[in-house]
Amino acid sequence: MSENSAPAKLVDRIDRAFEGLAAWAISHRWVVGLFCLMLLGGSLYFSSKVVSDNSLDAYFDRGDPSYIAYMDYLEQFRSDEIGYILYRVPGAEHGPFDLEAVQKIHRLTERLEDEVPFVHEVTSLTNTEFIRADEDTISVRKLMRRVPQSQGELLELRDLVMSRPLYVDFLIDKTGEYAAIILEMEKSSVDPMTEIMLDPARGSALDNLYPQVSDAAIREILASPEFDGIEFYQTGDVAMNAAYNIVFMEDSSVGIPLTLLLLAVFSLILFRASLLGMFGPLAVVILSLLLVTGFMGLFGWVLGMFFGIVPTLIAGVGVAQSVHIILEYQRRLARGDSRAVAVQGAIGKVGGACLMAAVTTAMGFLVMSVSEMKALSEMAMYAAIGVMCTFVLSTTLLVVFLGSGREHKQSGKPYVQPFVLKVAERCGEWCVRYPRRLVWGGGLILAGSLAGVAMLKVDFNFLEEFKPHVEWRQHTEIVEDVMGGILSVVYIFDTKQSDGVKNAEFLKALEGLQTFSEAQPYVKNSFSVADLQKDINRSFHGDNPEWYRLSDNDTLISQYFFVYELSGGKEVYDYVSRDYSKAVVELRVEMTQAANLKKLLADIDDYLEKNPVPNAELKKTGVGLMWVVMAEYISRTQLIGYSLIFVGVAIILCIAFGSIKVALLAMIPNMAPVIVVMGVMGWLGIHLDYVKLLLATIAIGIAVDDTIHLVINLRRHFLKTGNYAESVKLALNDVGPALLVTTIILIGAFSCYLLSSMAVISSFGILLGAAILVALVADLLFMPALILLTKPFGPERARGAELS
Repeated sequence: MSENSAPAKLVDRIDRAFEGLAAWAISHRWVVGLFCLMLLGGSLYFSSKVVSDNSLDAYFDRGDPSYIAYMDYLEQFRSDEIGYILYRVPGAEHGPFDLEAVQKIHRLTERLEDEVPFVHEVTSLTNTEFIRADEDTISVRKLMRRVPQSQGELLELRDLVMSRPLYVDFLIDKTGEYAAIILEMEKSSVDPMTEIMLDPARGSALDNLYPQVSDAAIREILASPEFDGIEFYQTGDVAMNAAYNIVFMEDSSVGIPLTLLLLAVFSLILFRASLLGMFGPLAVVILSLLLVTGFMGLFGWVLGMFFGIVPTLIAGVGVAQSVHIILEYQRRLARGDSRAVAVQGAIGKVGGACLMAAVTTAMGFLVMSVSEMKALSEMAMYAAIGVMCTFVLSTTLLVVFLGSGREHKQSGKPYVQPFVLKVAERCGEWCVRYPRRLVWGGGLILAGSLAGVAMLKVDFNFLEEFKPHVEWRQHTEIVEDVMGGILSVVYIFDTKQSDGVKNAEFLKALEGLQTFSEAQPYVKNSFSVADLQKDINRSFHGDNPEWYRLSDNDTLISQYFFVYELSGGKEVYDYVSRDYSKAVVELRVEMTQAANLKKLLADIDDYLEKNPVPNAELKKTGVGLMWVVMAEYISRTQLIGYSLIFVGVAIILCIAFGSIKVALLAMIPNMAPVIVVMGVMGWLGIHLDYVKLLLATIAIGIAVDDTIHLVINLRRHFLKTGNYAESVKLALNDVGPALLVTTIILIGAFSCYLLSSMAVISSFGILLGAAILVALVADLLFMPALILLTKPFGPERARGAELS
């Protein structure tokens, strides 16, 4: 036997092992059933421990320096999360300062403080801290110590507030038409579950956990008839995280059943399976999904946005794996084999190829575990587990389904729809007739696509993840337009000494940074202790706007802070540490692309290098910076992950085919779907975000599945016939229908992503479907044409000649 036939021996040994496994599963079907029931019980138990988390914490490892800096900032200067309510009073002459409206907002503020679970503090125009001149000193009290009884009093307060920069575009917009209420929460989405349960007796139901319970309470209060006449718009952490959870639950409740229904319909239409043969793949998929959530509960992995793509993905991949088994099973039934013999023969023929295909698909996910993005790394592991679960169950549970039931009289009908057989036959004819044209055409497409790949950029915008109809996006866009940016970029300056902030030079440096930053694109406002100091200085000079400036005297600055604290002022601690050794400058930035934020931060860094804040160390943090860090994570994951998947797939192909030459040849069509789709993205200006990052690994994994089945069949037929043209036709007639059916099922499954309220998921589904279609074309036309031209299995021989 020549070395060309050696790899066939390896595959044959694997196939024989699976044929023996199929025989054992059929004869021990009750053991298989009991084992699956035990898996089901364990999965349900651990699934109950899975928690949902779509907060920023879900994307970063707790040991990440950027994450640590951000959490330190929250601990020292801010509460964990906030809720932001913008409101207007349409038809009211004086807007938010309408007498009746203010009375309503006063009651609303009290109700929010009293009735919203897990709220720490609520700030509105009716209770915000306000500094007033008081003869030769100042007083720090609520803006409205009592609700004014006349419209005239309110208008005086409006003029006072509108003249103070500290409150404009924070609690009131520049036009005086909109105002805001801010809820500071005492909890975070990633606090221990026992701490975020509203009612311990109800357990971990989503509607019993923060932030869902807080968001629901806010909505119920705002919808109360007593606040009719006021329009509210919700955004901030509470609304955003709750929106993620709602969208996730809605997508899952619709997407998973629809995916399973589509898979069942396609199974009945495309190939003539029995009911047991149809329900078998569905049982495999459902149990695999439960096993995935069970492993998530076991290892403490959270339900995040990435999980939203997993059920449909596992369903599509699981059924696609089953297709090769079922079609071969149907083929053998059609020629008269019994159920048991047919399923054993089917597993014996495709089992080895299915194993290697499952391993490559799982590896495609697993390489993403190198990502520094926590949510992606976790998803890579549980998705890989899900793929392998579908394989194991396909070679055991599915075998039991197919091998059970009454023997049916064969009708003589084709085992698959005739049009599928005709397409596969026609592809074989084209490959034999036009191999050079197909290879040249494919090469030109790849060349054009590579030019597009060179233009591909990494970027994303969290706001645009949601489709335009989603309420949170609509409200956030209104808030951004009215109040300016809601994204924060924070600079922390540490003087390393107590009272180091009480220095005129230091404060003027902060003021200079704010002035420069506010002149940059995307920065809408900024806040620091310098603003408070200027407000105090103004108050000490009879509220004269000309004195809204910093003092040059260090002693006077210290006295201002002393009198402010003595008068009961507390909001200064949002911007300085308790010992006045640290101070922050917070920039309010509109929600834009991460690339824009990166340039903004680079420009500010250049300014600070030329104009350093004296005697202070600098740290950067804030959600805006975290976006930039996440973009860098994506870039590094793309470089490392894609390199690993290409190398890993090449190694597996070498093992599968027993030939480096054949493996490298097979890598060309396997890379085609990635290159073509990412090339199109580059040409169309579609950015690579943290979801589209998965395109390459999933597309390569699925493409390799088909290539392994195709090339193994090509080699088997060549070893029998010694003729490449005949081998191509026979192989495509043999495995082509399975490739076509697999592609139709996968595209049908991934089309369910279009129903998601997340734009990032829908676009991922479209691009992934396109990649799967390109993979099919590459396998049916490009790969056979390459085989015909390169003749990698050795020279042809005369019909009937013996192998050496």
